[in-house]
Amino acid sequence: MRRLIVVAALVVLPMDVAQSQWTIVLEGGVSRFGGSAHDTANGSGPPQWRPGDVPTIGLRLERGMGRVRVGLRGSYGKPGLSATGQGITVTDKTSGQLIELATLVAVRVGGIGPSGVVRAELGPALHLWKFDDDTRDRVSALGALAYEWPVAGRFSSAIRFEGMVSKSWFAEGDLPPEYDLRLTWRYGVTLGLRYRL
Repeated sequence: MRRLIVVAALVVLPMDVAQSQWTIVLEGGVSRFGGSAHDTANGSGPPQWRPGDVPTIGLRLERGMGRVRVGLRGSYGKPGLSATGQGITVTDKTSGQLIELATLVAVRVGGIGPSGVVRAELGPALHLWKFDDDTRDRVSALGALAYEWPVAGRFSSAIRFEGMVSKSWFAEGDLPPEYDLRLTWRYGVTLGLRYRL
C-alpha cells in the first residue's frame, strides 16, 4: 500500500498545476478472473479455484498534461470464490469482497474520427481480497486500452478494455496439496462517464 502511494505521489506532484487538467470519472464494469489454483492430480475436487466473475463500480481522478495523463482509481466488487471444471462454474458470492487501488499512466496513441481519442494505460494496482476476517493483499501489473469520445460540454465517455496479472491470490496451505498455485489474471471492460473540472 505504501509503495502505491509513493509511486502516485512521485508521478502526480511534479506536474505543472497551471498547465494541467483535472478529470473525475465514474466507471462501471465487468471482470473475469482466471488462474489462481489448479488441480495437478486429477483428484476428487474441482480442477480450478479462482475469484469469481464480478461487476465493479469505480471512481477515478485524473490529471492530464498534453498527451500524458496520470490517474488514481479505486474500484469495488464482490467476486466471491469460484470452483470451475468440465464446463461448469459454481460461485459462492456470500463472501469475497474486492477493493482495487491503482495508479495508471495513460498516453494518447491515436484517434478515431474528428474527436475520438485512443489511449494506452499501464501501472501498478493493489488488490485487497477479503474473506470474512481474512484479507489478502496482492500487487499486480495492470494495462488497458481505452477509447474516449465527447458527449456534451465538459462531459465525455470512455470504454476501456483492461487486463491484470499478479501472483496467486491463494496462499500455501489454503487448499489441499494437489493444487498448484498459479498466477491470478483478470480481463474486463469498463464504461465511464467523465467530467472535466
